[in-house]
Amino acid sequence: MRKSAKMTAFMMLKAFSATGRNSFEIAIITLSVEWLKKTMETTEFLATLNMESYSGYVARQEHDVPFLFAKGSQLPFYEQWLNEDGHAFIDAEAQEIEQVCRHFKGSKSDSLVIHSNGMAYYETANEPKLRTVDFDLKLIHEILTHQN
Repeated sequence: MRKSAKMTAFMMLKAFSATGRNSFEIAIITLSVEWLKKTMETTEFLATLNMESYSGYVARQEHDVPFLFAKGSQLPFYEQWLNEDGHAFIDAEAQEIEQVCRHFKGSKSDSLVIHSNGMAYYETANEPKLRTVDFDLKLIHEILTHQN
């Protein structure tokens, strides 16, 4: 498992709560064909509604991703991979990601919030309430659609 300079099947996003980042929280998104399909359907639905509000559209349940917490005060290995915007693409095998998720077990997101400008973030409803940094869902869609 290592950081990649190009888009891979796994994206790591910095996460935080209203009180900040207390346990080096992150979310890991598997950029699979299924993920692409679900998020594109949600984005198309948002466009159909012609929503221009700041709050965006919230899609619940089918857009869950794992949020992970590092217990203790030691800096986890993945923290150095996050760029200044709080994103990182990870070159890894699925079983490596599963192992990291088991080790840094946290919670799952409840929703994906998509804004009309194509930016999005994941959030949890359970305590501690977390959200990821914003990421450019529209750009990711364009890249993944072009690759397929």
